Amino acid sequence: LGVEGLEGYIKTIGLYRSKAKHLIETCRMLVELHGGEVPRTRAELEALPGVGRKTANVVLNVAFGEPTIAVDTHIFRIGNRTGLAPGKTPLAVELKLEKRVPPAYRLHAHHWLILHGRYICVARKPKCWECAVASYCDYKPKTPAPKG
Repeated sequence: LGVEGLEGYIKTIGLYRSKAKHLIETCRMLVELHGGEVPRTRAELEALPGVGRKTANVVLNVAFGEPTIAVDTHIFRIGNRTGLAPGKTPLAVELKLEKRVPPAYRLHAHHWLILHGRYICVARKPKCWECAVASYCDYKPKTPAPKG
């Protein structure tokens, strides 16, 4: 398949050229260094090309059932906007969320927060009138429901 062949399949996503290159190299490393298996530690995952903490946390959570919180743009926004886990970096938000989210909910928390950020607590004009936790939120300029 090669890098160029893979690019044809993923060209609709952002940074597809570098992602294709990383994916081919990652596949090679998985076979050569890990016997074709996906590693189960954050350190080993982050050693793969193009894999940072967020991606490692997603793999650990989704593939291996680890209760990790992968902080993407939605979770970062929610953590800061609501006051749930304010922080200047994704790592700071992640560490605060790990302390705030009870262990029983940690496995699914990042999925719930992503969905909340995608559909309710959106970047522009959050739908505060639809938010189930608006009364607990630190966001002062609550968005009113549209008229009509």
